Order: sequence, then C-alpha cells, then structure tokens
Amino acid sequence: MTLSRCTFVLCFASLLAACGQNASQPEVEEPSKPPPPSNATSPATDRCAPNAASYGTNGDTTYYRFSSGKSWSAAKADCEAMGGRLAVPMDSAGNSAIRSTNGGPNLWIGLSQQSGQSNPSAGWVDVESKSLGYSAWRGGEPNDYPTAGEQGQEDCAMMYASDGTWNDDICGNSKHYVCEFGIAPVSCGGGASCTLPSGGSSYKCSCPAGQTYDKANNTCYGGALAVEINSLKATPASGDIFVNHPFSVRVGFKGTGNTNQVELQVGLMQRPPSGAAATNTELATLKSCIVATKQVNVLGSGTQQFADITGVVPPECLEMDSSRVVNLMVVVDPVQDTTTQGDDNKWTIYNVKNASDPLHQKCRTPDPGTGTPGCVIDLTVRPSPGLDLALASATPGSSVVVLPPAGTSPNLRPGGSERPKPMVTVESSVIAYGRDRDTAGAATMPGNVSFRFDIIALPDTSGVGWKPLSVDPEGNHAPLSALVPGEELQRDAALFPTPEFRTLTSSGGAWAGISSFQIRECLNVPFTEVGPSWGGGPAGTANNCKTFSVQMVAGQYPAHSASSYTIEEPISESFGSSSTLGLSLSGGTKSYFDTSGAYTDNDIKATMKGFFGSFDVFEAWGDADAVRSTAKADLDYGLKVFGVSLISDATSAAASVSYNKDLSYSKSICYTYTYGAIVSVELEGCFAAAAGLDMTLTASSTSISGNVRPYISATLSVEASLNVVIYRLSLTGSVTLLGINTTDGDGVTATLSYSVPSLSPLKLTIGFDISANLRLTTLDGSLTLEIEQLEANVCYKKKWGIKWYYPCYSYDTVYEATIFSYDGYAKNWALLDEVGSSITIQ
Repeated sequence: MTLSRCTFVLCFASLLAACGQNASQPEVEEPSKPPPPSNATSPATDRCAPNAASYGTNGDTTYYRFSSGKSWSAAKADCEAMGGRLAVPMDSAGNSAIRSTNGGPNLWIGLSQQSGQSNPSAGWVDVESKSLGYSAWRGGEPNDYPTAGEQGQEDCAMMYASDGTWNDDICGNSKHYVCEFGIAPVSCGGGASCTLPSGGSSYKCSCPAGQTYDKANNTCYGGALAVEINSLKATPASGDIFVNHPFSVRVGFKGTGNTNQVELQVGLMQRPPSGAAATNTELATLKSCIVATKQVNVLGSGTQQFADITGVVPPECLEMDSSRVVNLMVVVDPVQDTTTQGDDNKWTIYNVKNASDPLHQKCRTPDPGTGTPGCVIDLTVRPSPGLDLALASATPGSSVVVLPPAGTSPNLRPGGSERPKPMVTVESSVIAYGRDRDTAGAATMPGNVSFRFDIIALPDTSGVGWKPLSVDPEGNHAPLSALVPGEELQRDAALFPTPEFRTLTSSGGAWAGISSFQIRECLNVPFTEVGPSWGGGPAGTANNCKTFSVQMVAGQYPAHSASSYTIEEPISESFGSSSTLGLSLSGGTKSYFDTSGAYTDNDIKATMKGFFGSFDVFEAWGDADAVRSTAKADLDYGLKVFGVSLISDATSAAASVSYNKDLSYSKSICYTYTYGAIVSVELEGCFAAAAGLDMTLTASSTSISGNVRPYISATLSVEASLNVVIYRLSLTGSVTLLGINTTDGDGVTATLSYSVPSLSPLKLTIGFDISANLRLTTLDGSLTLEIEQLEANVCYKKKWGIKWYYPCYSYDTVYEATIFSYDGYAKNWALLDEVGSSITIQ
C-alpha cells in the first residue's frame, strides 16, 4: 500500500500511541466550593481563579475575596495571575460591593501612593496608574502614620471591614484582599483544579496525571476509551466525487470508558481491484488521502453520537489518475494520545476485504448498490468539472426588520445630512470550489461577483412575486474579484427599501398591512459555473442562493407628543462571522424632553464572538439630566475595556455639575482556541486595546451641553503552538479589530435647554442642537496557517500483516489554510444632525 504524505501523520501517531498507552485513570470528583457569580460572557480559556472565601457583584463586575494573608504587591500580582486586578472602588456602589465580601478582617484594595509626594494625600493612583475619581478615606486619612507629614511609610490603601472607609497602611503588611473581574474567570470543573504552575505567571485549570483539560467543555479528559464506529453517511451517498469540491460524511459512533476529546479523520482508500480476494501484496499498493478532520468530545457512557465532517477533496486523492474508485476510511484519535484505545481500532478501512471483520461489521450502513451492511461505499474520484461558487450562509442581524420612514427628518439641520437607515444588515459567507489553491492565479475570478437581495410577502396573495431591495448604497464593499479556493469569506450587506417596495407596503398597496416577509440572497455570477449534481447542480447555480424569514415593523422619525419630544438614533451593527471572528456594536444616542425636564443618554458597546469565545471588548456611556421637578442636575459616565471598569461615576447637584477630562487606558487580554487541522493546533489570540473617554459635559436644572467621545483602537495578534515533534507550523497575518471615534470631533455633541413660561397649566419651551458622528473601522486582515511535516526515517505501521517504513528527509507542507479573512470596513457615519427651537410641550 502506498500512502500519500497526508497519511504519514496517521502512521507516526499510531506509533506514538502504541508506545505511550497509560493505565485507566480513576474518576476525580470536583471539589465542593461556594458557587461564584456567573457572567454572561464566556471566552474559551483555562485561566481560572481559586476558590474564594466569598463573592460579590456590582453590575457586570465580579469580586472574589481571598482570606490568605498577603502583602499589597503580592495581592496585586495574585489577582493579575487570575486575569483580574486588585479591586478598585470606582464609585460608592463598587465600594459597597467590595465591602460586602468582607468576612471580618480589613483588606487590601487596588490603590497606592506614588513615590516622592509632598503630603500624605497627594499622588494616590489605582492599579492602572490613574488618578482617583472617587475616594472614601476615613476622617484624618491618609496620614502616613505615625510621623506627621509625608514620610513614605504608608503607601498602600486598605478598606476597614466595619464601614468600608479607607486607610493608608504599610504595603508589606499581610491582609485579606479582593480581586476584581470584568469577565468572570473559569471555575474549574470535571475533575480539574485551579493552580499556579511552578514558575508560571497565570493560574490554570489542571488535571490529574494522564488527563488533559478541555477548555471548551471545562472538564478533564483522557484514559481508557473504546470508540465504535457504527454508521457512515456520505454526501453524495455513491457515485462521483470531484477534486477541489466539497465532500461530507456523517460519522455515527459510541464511546465506552472515559470521556475523551479525540480527532476523527475521514479519508479515502483506493478500492482493492481484486475485491475480497485481494492479497497482501495488492493491499500494499493501494493509495489513500485524508479529506477532513474534526475534533469531537466522545462520551464514555455508550451514548450514540454523530459528527458531521466536511472537507474539500484534495488533489492527492487523484494525483495523476484520470479517475480512482475509493472506499471510506476513518481514523480515530490519530495524533493526541489521550486514550488507551488499541492501535488496531484507531484505523478502520471500509472495503470488501475487511467486510467480514468483527470491527467493521459494527458499522451497519448498507452499501447503496448491494444493500449489504458494513459501510462499504464505492465512490469514484474524478477531476474537477470547473469553478463553482457557493453562498454558504446568509444570516440577518435581527429577525425583525424596521422599514425606515421616507424622506428626511423634519429637524434635519439646513445643509446637514444623516446616515440612511437600513432595514436590516445581513452577514453572508461565500466559498469558491473547483480550483487548486496552489495553482497560480487560482484566486482570481473570471468576472466580478456581486450580491442580490429580493423580498416577497408571506402570503403573496396578489401574486406580486419577488421584488429587489437596495443593497449597500453607501458603497462599503466592492464586488468580489478574487476569492481563494476553499476559503470561506465573510461579508455584510446593509439592505434598504426601494421606491417600489415602499409603494407596495403603503396604504392601498398590494402588500399593505403585511408584516411577514421572506428575503432571498443570491450571488450574481457573470461567468459560467460547473458543479456536481449533488452540490451546485450541473449549472453550478443551485447553491448560489439562501432565504430567511423576517417580521417587518414601520419606523418613525423622532417621537413627538403633546407632552414629550424625543430625538434618537440607535446603533445595531454586526461584522464578520461568529464561526470565526464576529464583532457587534450596540447602543446609540437619545435625547428627550418631557414636563419633568431634559435628558440625554449616549452609550456604545462592542462585543466579540468567535474562536476565542464571547466577551465585551468595549463599553462606554455618558448621560446627563436636567430635572425641572427636583431642580437638580445629574451626570453618569463610565468606560469598560474587556469588562474591566476603568471610569465610573455618577454626580448630582442642586445647581450644576460638570465633567471635563480625556482619560486613556491600554489593556490586553489573551484567550485560546483549539483549531482542528491535520493535527490540533492551539491558537492564542491576544486582544490589545487603547481606549478612552474624551468628554466635556455640563448639566444644570434647565440645560445640558457637552461632547461625549468614547474611543478605542483594538488589534488582534495570534500565535500558534503544537506539541508534536514531527511537525512545525507557521502563522502569518494580523487583524485590525476595531477603531471607534479615533478623531477629535467624533462622538455626540448636544445642547438641550428649556424654559418654563407657564406653571398653570405647566408648559415647557424646548430647544436642541444635536450632532452625532460615528467613525468606524473594523475587521481588516487575515490569518493563514501552514503545517509542515518532518519527513524522517523514524516511523512504521503494521497493518494486514505488513510493516511499512517511510524514508523521509525534509519538511514538507501537508496543510495550509486561511483560517479567516476579512476585507475591512471603514465608515464615517453622520447618525444625527438636528436642531429645533421654540417647541412647546405641556
């Protein structure tokens, strides 16, 4: 049998497995612990925090109190090793939440005094080296006791257990301490314990000897496991498959023993020409290839499970042959030696030679041609029939679309402009099949590919049929002129109503009063496609469209009534794909009046979803109230980066309150993801952000004025590691993750005022001048992974009584893939530009 270079992986892995099998590991019970508060975000990480003495929360922020006494610097380092920080009270609510965790003794908080100060009260900063925006010193503190004046003796802050006030103390003293987390750390489960490895800088979930921690499922796995393959369902089920076109297999299996994370590889083995009578000599000449791999969590309980494994048939499956008849083969756990499954059970080839083998007889899928059970499925590999484009997905940002009102706002500033309001944003992905990515020019399309969207009412009782929607009138994306074969490219499209659609849905129109619609997205391909009959169809167009259903509601311009007036613009945008990297923005600006006063609320949040889990990258807000009924003014503002509260304050006064600062911060956070290729590659994604809140905001009891500009620049860098000696890998590329309001003048600028010309009846005369601008760049870049195999004369495998040796001499590329690729999005949106004066509400 002659195995392609891809199959070499399996042989060496099996050799390693045969040498390193371990005895069965006993089950380990998870230690009991008080449950920590849950957090809505869930990044994939093994960074953890040990069991705390008590817990507390304040909004999305979580606090862990530890009763092991440490110095201030040791406590700070311990919190950082957990992925948090020594707790910083940002306001009275946060101070109370920290105090609520206290079990009696005084405790360290994340404040210290910089050196070289002139008096005990000067130079106090938090662990981010920022000046304090809130304080709760006990009377007479800080005082650098016992010597009068500043002597540099008490330079760290502690909290009194009795009342939550603060005191300066000697930094080397031992105290309890509270760690603060914007994203709750993992509470290790499944037999894992949270430990700080010797010489390490981060707490990690670790497992007993012989087991490995699974980040995605928060459990330990490894030990004895027997995997039984009991069904194979191929698409297509029989007949022809084509090089550089997709092929998928649904593998049915059961596991008995310990739960393990294993890799299932689906490959193709040349059918023995002599069938069941094939000799060992003939078997030794058969050729094979690997099509796809998937990492799965196999339960040891005997539960029936299925894994859908899809890949693109590589050229190695045909080489120089004009056609090749093949059977399926499945390899279980070919690389990671996490189980003690016997080597013979890891490699199963479903052909007529093995049909009577007891192991193969457990697979009951019948041969489509003969009806005989045994998963012996004959397929014929043929050359690619041609280029075929597929629309892999089309997902609306919301199942409810809003039909924006026609025309412009009655309050639009003369000569001003506002961003058109889309009905909905759709995330799409497109793939090109049929070309070998290693061929020069394979990524260049014969013509430019665009996207078309149509809509139809449900039901369409008038028989109107599909009608077009306007796509991307702002010109955010150019048509596709290049697409790397086999690469899934994500794009988004903003959809807007056409004049014809407005007429159809207006009073008297054929679709008037209908709220249920279906939207269809299709690729506009200006060249001939050719696809397999079971995929794109003979014309290659059967996989060019996707449909989805939505509910539609009518939007309106700022809501006015006799007693209130509102000017608002929400933000709800999404970019990329949650299957790789996806980013969503939410928030907006809202200014409103009623008979109690004037109010403005401005906020924005960016959330990441994808490989590295789900978490908030950025959140900022700046709100102000001018309240007539209480003759008071209120401010509320804050900033969070990666869930960590960096600014948070709320101020109220009977006269006026103001804020005028530009504070900036730098933060980073890293998460991991296991990417299944020919081997499992652990990707570490490190997100870095420079963010701030530039805000001038003043409120009195009758007016509000100011500028609120939250800003951020964020990037993603990814490193890969692989603990298998015979491979090396390279990872190239970088991603601009997010840029928001990076220029002075961005953000929201607003002036709101009112007067009270009459108390009986109560009347307010209001005026406003509001502009809101959002400057955005996001998701620009790609990440390409290349795996090379060391071809060295160190491996063999025994099968069918024959021992095969593999003379190898150098590294050879065995896997290359673009993990994700985004073409960038940049826009400067004028969200609002409105003025109004002498408007009466009562």
